[in-house]
Amino acid sequence: MKKKNLLLSAALISALMLSSCGSKTGTTTTNSNETTTITNETTTITNETPTNSNPETPSNTSTNPEEPNNPDLVASTSLSNSFNNIFYKTLENEVDKNNNVLVSPFSIVMDFGMLENGAKGSTKEQMETYLNGGMSVEDLNEYMKTLKDKMMNSKELEWNVANSIWFNESQISDVSNDVKEIVKKYYDSEINKRPYNNDTLEEINNWVKKNTNDMIPVILDKLNPSDVMHLINAVAFEGDWYVKFDEHDTTKNAPFKNLDGSTTNVDMLHSMNAGYFSSNDYIGFTKAFADQNYSFFAMKSQKGLSPLEMMKKMKDDNEDISTIMTKYGIDGMANIGLPKFELDYDTVLNKTLADLGVTNAFSPSADFSVLANTNEPLYISKVIHKTHFELSETGVKAAAATSIAMTKGAMIKPKLDVEINMDEPFIYGIYDNKNGLPIFIGCINNFK
Repeated sequence: MKKKNLLLSAALISALMLSSCGSKTGTTTTNSNETTTITNETTTITNETPTNSNPETPSNTSTNPEEPNNPDLVASTSLSNSFNNIFYKTLENEVDKNNNVLVSPFSIVMDFGMLENGAKGSTKEQMETYLNGGMSVEDLNEYMKTLKDKMMNSKELEWNVANSIWFNESQISDVSNDVKEIVKKYYDSEINKRPYNNDTLEEINNWVKKNTNDMIPVILDKLNPSDVMHLINAVAFEGDWYVKFDEHDTTKNAPFKNLDGSTTNVDMLHSMNAGYFSSNDYIGFTKAFADQNYSFFAMKSQKGLSPLEMMKKMKDDNEDISTIMTKYGIDGMANIGLPKFELDYDTVLNKTLADLGVTNAFSPSADFSVLANTNEPLYISKVIHKTHFELSETGVKAAAATSIAMTKGAMIKPKLDVEINMDEPFIYGIYDNKNGLPIFIGCINNFK
């Protein structure tokens, strides 16, 4: 496998791609039927040799973005940096640094992409700068459509990407025609006019549940009568490995070193894997899914850094997950170890987004005058993000949902074979090999 094919897969979402974390913790289920809280951990290398004799040797798993003469290169580079920043700020804002975190920057940016089409002035400019990585909303619309179409047309993986706008019929008469035309054309979004009552709340949650294949059953706990609208994105992924793990090579009760220094026994999946990446600071691998256009990636520190410290160092060094996988790719076989787990995570992104530089959108001074006609200025009241991830011998299931609530009026603040075992905190995700984008990004800090 060529070095360019050794990039790490980063989640996710869509997706699912990496945004901010709230105070809630994710729960992880291991093979031994224990439910545990996952936290940010960095992966370590051990000398344990797996027995799987079926190395993964996919024929076409390039993880490089498009070639330089392709106009999509600028877009993927811009978004890759933005996706990393979203995940980094989410980790930084997590109240309990031991928590496991999972975001889909893809889902977040796609949801905001719809909203940006209704913004003007500095409100729009901030979102273009800090969420789009400097891309104009017009370019983002085109690129999001390209990514979405690629996912939905996958023949060997199950992707679902859905968007919808729900507006309160007692607050506004309609969404502007210009915005409706754009979100339908580029985001294939539904536009739903409803009373903001319990029936509509149930309808919204059922819509999210359906479009995440039941992995996220509820996105909203309530609808505030004063809210004007909700813009919602949902992403679901189900994919088998290109080469599955052999159950006979699973190590039962393998020790995992949690971020706080304690250990937890987990089921550790093992296999031979073609290609990995390694530098003085990081080591990791990618593992292809069936269509070889998307991969899972996992990486840990070579120097005992936590996932948060790893992301900070990347930012300080002007690197991101994509560049590390590309720059330090190595031709060779690696014996990999990966914990089997299941995780749910949810967070409110208001502070994370503000820390990124998106501040005007959360203030009554925001300019969303293109979005709808109102007697008072519209602004964002709350951004909710929820994710789900399951990793097993056969493959991965993942989902993400993002909700942006809009309100108006006065503001209410709310080469040698190596051993790479993820037996300590590590960063992981789902990676778009062709476009060089981490759709989902998460970290495991503990299995307590």
